[in-house]
Amino acid sequence: MNGGKTPPGGDRRGRNRTAWYFGDRRTLLKDMGVEVCDPRWLTAVPGAELVVALDEVGEHAAEGHRVTVLIDLVPGNVSKLRHLAAEAVGEGARKVRVRPHGVDRVDLVYAAVELNRVAEDDAVEVRFDVTSAALLRADPAAFVRADPLVVKADGTVVPICAGLERYALGSLGPLDSLDDLVAAWDPEPVRDLCRVALDRALADTGPLVSWYEHLIRTAAVPRSWC
Repeated sequence: MNGGKTPPGGDRRGRNRTAWYFGDRRTLLKDMGVEVCDPRWLTAVPGAELVVALDEVGEHAAEGHRVTVLIDLVPGNVSKLRHLAAEAVGEGARKVRVRPHGVDRVDLVYAAVELNRVAEDDAVEVRFDVTSAALLRADPAAFVRADPLVVKADGTVVPICAGLERYALGSLGPLDSLDDLVAAWDPEPVRDLCRVALDRALADTGPLVSWYEHLIRTAAVPRSWC
């Protein structure tokens, strides 16, 4: 999950705790985490995690897939988070992930508390895509990384998360396997992006930091920092 370095909240695989994701320093494809957004790519990437939106959970769970739901947390649905998570579990999600977008520091803490309750009440694995500010400051080098890889529904492969399409490795297809794309890929620009995003994230004064948001916002501006 995160190379053994787990901030407060801890690993949540049947232990009534919430997993806080930031990853390790894996570099080889066989050890890299891979997420797919459409089950048709599971045959191309055996062992990948199927991550879908709430309205897709029931369909894919009924087909026998182990489904992770990804809930986008925005200011308008913070108060509904427990309901959304419970709905996903009821539809067959085996894991609940929540990724914040534009949520203030107070609501991030509120969401973390709610997700710990979801983990306890529904006995489901939960991952909140934030990190603690203390961990970020203690080990910033751990965040300079280029995985996991995400295979979008159209086959485009991007590093870390959707929103980093300008760093895409390419697209899966009859002539391009994931191994081929990784072999031809230079991950250093992604690591450079992480280094710049770190400077901005370290200025975040809240107890929880939405790392993905810092990456996406940094990637969205012209690369004058290169």
